[in-house]
Amino acid sequence: MASIMIFAGTTEGRKIAEFLRGHAPKVYVLTATEYGKEQVEDGENIHVLAGRLDVEGMRELAYGCQAELVIDATHPFAMEVTKNIQKMCREESISYMRVLREGSVKDGNAVWVKNIREAADYLKDKEGNVLITTGSKELAPYTEIPDYQSRCFLRVLSTKEAVQKAVENGFEGKHLIAMQGPFSQEMNEQLLRHVQAKYMVTKESGRSGGYEEKLRAAKKAGAVAVVIGRPLEKGVTLDEAFQILAEKYGFRRPRHITLVGVGPGDESLLTKAAQRAMKSADVLIGAKRMLQAAEGIAAERYEEYRADKIEEFLRINSRYRQIVILLSGDVSFYSGAAKLKETLKEYEMSVIPGISSISCMAARIGKGVEHTPLLSIHGRNCNYVDYLREYGRIFLLVSSGKEIETVLRRLCRYGYGSASVYVGSRLSYPKENLISGTAKRLSEKEKIWDGLSVMYVEIPEILVEEAPQETEDGDFIRGKIPMTKSGIRSVVLAKMNPQKDAVIYDVGAGTGSVSIALAKKSIDGMVFAIEKKIEGIALIHKNKRHFHVSNIQAVHGEAPEALEQLPAPDLAFVGGSSGNLTSILEAIWSKNPEAKIVVSAITLNTLAECTEYIKRHPKLGADIMQIQVSQGKKVGRYQMMTGQNPIYIVTFERRKEKKEQGREGEKKE
Repeated sequence: MASIMIFAGTTEGRKIAEFLRGHAPKVYVLTATEYGKEQVEDGENIHVLAGRLDVEGMRELAYGCQAELVIDATHPFAMEVTKNIQKMCREESISYMRVLREGSVKDGNAVWVKNIREAADYLKDKEGNVLITTGSKELAPYTEIPDYQSRCFLRVLSTKEAVQKAVENGFEGKHLIAMQGPFSQEMNEQLLRHVQAKYMVTKESGRSGGYEEKLRAAKKAGAVAVVIGRPLEKGVTLDEAFQILAEKYGFRRPRHITLVGVGPGDESLLTKAAQRAMKSADVLIGAKRMLQAAEGIAAERYEEYRADKIEEFLRINSRYRQIVILLSGDVSFYSGAAKLKETLKEYEMSVIPGISSISCMAARIGKGVEHTPLLSIHGRNCNYVDYLREYGRIFLLVSSGKEIETVLRRLCRYGYGSASVYVGSRLSYPKENLISGTAKRLSEKEKIWDGLSVMYVEIPEILVEEAPQETEDGDFIRGKIPMTKSGIRSVVLAKMNPQKDAVIYDVGAGTGSVSIALAKKSIDGMVFAIEKKIEGIALIHKNKRHFHVSNIQAVHGEAPEALEQLPAPDLAFVGGSSGNLTSILEAIWSKNPEAKIVVSAITLNTLAECTEYIKRHPKLGADIMQIQVSQGKKVGRYQMMTGQNPIYIVTFERRKEKKEQGREGEKKE
């Protein structure tokens, strides 16, 4: 049976082998080293062999496996091997395909040479250390560089053969670095700085060879890149090879989806990676504004952004193999990419990020994004006032002019009228619009705001310094409504230990002192403050604004009836039950059987009700703590301690039933 021979050892060779797995006739993958062999999985119709072959060895193998096609996917600089493969194919009349590595960026600041000999000649009269990253195959020219053993540092693969060749040529000790890639830009930069390199020698090995990472690292480390240019060759790209093989052996290319972030919108801000993906697409999918970024690209178009509709379209139109879905901004930041990944999980998928509108806005107004929350109310809820309180500044994505108006009014309502606000819309477009001012002034401005905008809000430092603290009882607006004191609040908070996104009930909220403390901890969550007295409801609203806390919803009514329409809680604090404790506990657990409930009991009656409930439910986890706080008070020239009423803190938490472990597999005696 006829077969295919692939001369591999490169990324391209491995990808072709995987492409042919299970589809073509027998495929023999040939690598020069054992390490290369380990990179390709042997199995199904794939057979992997390791070892260097001369022309005669190639001929014998091709005859033995009845090769009808030879694919040359060797390294761009393995010119001698390519010549031998071409000679064998020519003499044996075997079809030959040369697969070329994808091109790379030409660096005008680099020193370009034709070969290693020229690179070594260039460095002979230069001063400073040199990092050599061209491998171990040809090292003799470097040994002619004056003081090479003290100036030159050689990085090779961590194989016995490579290290042995390096040592034979005088590279050893700290001047020999045996490492296996791939190497990131950061790793390359650290190594250049570590060896104090003034020059770096590399080959133009293409993107998959880590060439661009090395160039960027050299630039950052202040080293001159000496680049050995790639020899000119004729052949096909990897993508073209896939198409030829699929047609020749009668199978369809696997469908691949690429999610592409198009940036703020203007085509000048499209990344080169995004442009390449779009040009290779069979179909481009996205909202109308996204598709406009692909003008001039010869591919079919489908205007749609909803994941379910896209999935339906792809299911009906199976002819499309290379599918590119265009998304706004950066696909990793409040994007539809997450929904698409879930809906289209059966497809092979890759992601190309774009420049986010946040980055564009930050550049326009001269602000950094470090230590600044990046938030969105574009089709979602977000407690942005609370993030502003905690961090002092935020970036916020909004989807309509009405949302901008709402944000401005809300900032003023919560005491942030003096906050500096920037609103940017149509960023990167010719009619880009950027407006700034205080929240108060902009809220009073009669203006029709653009949709899909970015807001930046920053509060004055004095508001941060003078912000009231919920740990101080005196900072609360008080009335005749009872308030849980600070010492008790701290214990309750520790017992409840709310998560960042928790839904919490505060039953008998009073002035809202516990609600405020819980809401600050659950910045992405919501606290429902249930209070039966209208005066208490008014105080809760006043304290919300006073402490700049927005994620509290005051609920007027008496529990348990007032809980009926609320979402299921993760946690609940019962500070006042009006004699309804048992029914309140049952109402909470009917909504979420796993909810933790903390009760503060000031009367023995409430404590007795707690202990009675514990007796009736022996499997219920319960913890009782008594606390009495004394506060120092100055009397004349003396300090006296004034004791507050003792409080009992009861924590209810249902124990999770542990499934009995099976004893299968044990030997019977």
